[in-house]
Amino acid sequence: MANEGPTSVSFDIPSQKAKSCTNCRRRKIKCDAERPKCGQCARSMGFQDCEYADDGGLTGTQILQEQISLLEARIEELEKPKELRSMLILQNPYAGERRATSPSSALPRGLICTSAVSSTLLSPREPICHPNSANVRVELEPLVQTFLYHSSQFGFFLNMHNFQEAAMGRSGLRPTAVLLDIVNLWAIHLAPNESTARTYEASYLSKALHTSIDALSGTHNHTTILHSIQAEVLLSIYFLRNTRFLEGKYHLSAAVSLVISSGLHRTRSADLGAAGGPLGPAFRRLPPPRDVMEEYERINAFWTVLAMNNCWTTADGSPSNISYTVPDARIDTLADHEQLPESSIGTVTNFLANLPDTSNGASVAAFHAKAAILFEQASRLAAQYHPSTLAQSTIPDSSLIACIDLPPDQSTQFYVSFNAIDTLIEGFKIVIFLPTAHLHDARREHERKMLVIHSLVHVATIQLHNPFVGVDNDNEAPSRLRVLDAARAIVDNLTRLALNEFVYVDPIMGTLLMATCQVFIAELGRFRRNRAMDSPVPPEERALTSAIETVLAAMSIFAPTCQLMGA
Repeated sequence: MANEGPTSVSFDIPSQKAKSCTNCRRRKIKCDAERPKCGQCARSMGFQDCEYADDGGLTGTQILQEQISLLEARIEELEKPKELRSMLILQNPYAGERRATSPSSALPRGLICTSAVSSTLLSPREPICHPNSANVRVELEPLVQTFLYHSSQFGFFLNMHNFQEAAMGRSGLRPTAVLLDIVNLWAIHLAPNESTARTYEASYLSKALHTSIDALSGTHNHTTILHSIQAEVLLSIYFLRNTRFLEGKYHLSAAVSLVISSGLHRTRSADLGAAGGPLGPAFRRLPPPRDVMEEYERINAFWTVLAMNNCWTTADGSPSNISYTVPDARIDTLADHEQLPESSIGTVTNFLANLPDTSNGASVAAFHAKAAILFEQASRLAAQYHPSTLAQSTIPDSSLIACIDLPPDQSTQFYVSFNAIDTLIEGFKIVIFLPTAHLHDARREHERKMLVIHSLVHVATIQLHNPFVGVDNDNEAPSRLRVLDAARAIVDNLTRLALNEFVYVDPIMGTLLMATCQVFIAELGRFRRNRAMDSPVPPEERALTSAIETVLAAMSIFAPTCQLMGA
């Protein structure tokens, strides 16, 4: 036994010397492990600080950097007023798995949503785990508040005040883990590109996706389903604005499935037997809401999901996840949460039939849902029409001349549907055309929503009439003029609003502005085909070019913060 000690020591010492220095490990080159400076560092002019991290710990420089960072954080904390000293700290959610020996590895992983709960997580005086052993301290409260301020553009439908109070533990149940993780993800995602926080985005996305897998496991309380729907909506928009369409549509389908399976499409339904199915209402419906605010959130959740479904499935031409004609899917939910009547039935079918709106759906949220429905219905109806040189027919009650490739009975039904949706769109435009002063309301949130609503309705006109543009070369062809008027109305809104102050906008605007731009490009091509090469450029052509530039300039404002808009 006396000889085993030296043997063990002599075995360990070469093992330590065989390790590469930090510079060679980073450069992935062979290191001779000479001390105090290896041969590679001795021959290099740029790597004179040759150090070794013995036993998997920190180098001398890294230890000094951590001490400096801790001192700087402490100084900054002491310099702040007492009420502002609480610091929110960003850490890699999986860093604890990489450095099990770190003092903070045993702490809960994740990002703090509010300063009020920061004491339950990572202390500002403790080192932060990082894959490269580097300190990262970021005040997350401004990032989270930035997201919450703009969150309605990304489908956040919960009551903001109640959500913040619950997140800080001051009232109600704390938000579910999956929702907090996704809010954290969005906070990092909206951080400036040069921000250190953005380096953690992939890690927090992975964490949010892992959390979402188990979001509905176990027992459910009043908020579990609603928060899961909110989480799926935020994940869907996150992927869509990053041009990851398959993943975005997957989470959108999950959101639709949750709102339908939980009976949110039948909130305040006048049909007492609407739940159906062998298991009855107990299987389909959530428990009664605890108060008016919870009912408002349920109504808002349904219309938010419906509007998203209609916009994004229409944008790529895929089948809708919601059917208005299937009996079990009939929508009875109120169109307006701000004025709650006793009950309603057939909300969407009544709207499409142009019947009086008994649910008083005049809120911005109701306008958004109705505009999305019109956008979807007009686009899908137009997709049924295919030009052909086989026959000609005149659309009833209009002077539109078109070539059709449909059987007589189908063509008649098409024209009836065409006139019905066209009338509905034009009537809706009158309702939502607000005075300029209202469009320039001090609340940028209202302006952004109204811009999206107006654009959806005008693009609905463009989609509906596009198949008939070019059928007749007459400059005064009705469909051509209607399409141009709709595109010009969108450009007019763009010029009237202070877009530079918006910062973020609903990513569906990328698709809507592209459709607008295509109208002017097609019209510009028509002008140039009919103009002699050496003739002067007419004012109409210059106006088209200016309109295209206006649309592209608007898109360039949002492109740096939205990959979809940039694409």
